[in-house]
Amino acid sequence: MALIDYYGPQGWGNESPPLRQRQHVATELVVKALAEQTAPRHTVLDVGCGDGSFLAHLAAMLSGQDIRWIGVDYSEHQLARAAALPYEFHRCDLGEGIPLPDASVDLVHAGEVLEHLYDPDRMLEECARVLRPGGHLVLTTPNLQAWYNRALFLAGIQPIFYETSTRSTEVGVGPLRRLKTDTIPVGHLRLFNRTALVDLLRREGFEPLTLRGAGFHGVPSALAWLDAAMCRRPSLASILVVLAEKR
Repeated sequence: MALIDYYGPQGWGNESPPLRQRQHVATELVVKALAEQTAPRHTVLDVGCGDGSFLAHLAAMLSGQDIRWIGVDYSEHQLARAAALPYEFHRCDLGEGIPLPDASVDLVHAGEVLEHLYDPDRMLEECARVLRPGGHLVLTTPNLQAWYNRALFLAGIQPIFYETSTRSTEVGVGPLRRLKTDTIPVGHLRLFNRTALVDLLRREGFEPLTLRGAGFHGVPSALAWLDAAMCRRPSLASILVVLAEKR
């Protein structure tokens, strides 16, 4: 069965939203990781690069460094949008692997990708393969046990981020339906809490160095202060952001 492209022209493929907090946190970790590497030239790979806008953001932040920028994605629509950028892009199904040689990359960024995959182990295995020894992975993913999801479980309501329908995100949300402004799924297949994410990274050859929390833009504005406060404890945060090193 063909994969569903949730980021094609009929889905979420026609917008380039502003940078989210998770991306700002990821940027800090990318800059930190590259500063610790001594190679005169770096190669940075963005897995699930979409339209390339985050690569462009990183390139602007690190404009004084000699860096080869590479992006891979499944969506033909997104890669067509990215083609205008002066970086290297490849189309691939992450379930089949990353089309780059062994030990050819210094840093991999994977923002909001892991939760979309049937086989997240395979993706992390491939990230480890393409990374040089001591290379870094910066990864973000929604937290299944975010502070509000813990309450929603108890109330018998489908947790935020978890999708059980390929056609509507209203399935299972009960009274939260009235808060939804859009019901197009984003394609989430697997969700992780802090423990599961750390365990999976270690199984696939990574050692987590830093784990931080980030807020979720979809939290109602009246509760944004609480979401920000919960970021101080990653196990309760909306989004998990991790910097890991290849062992």
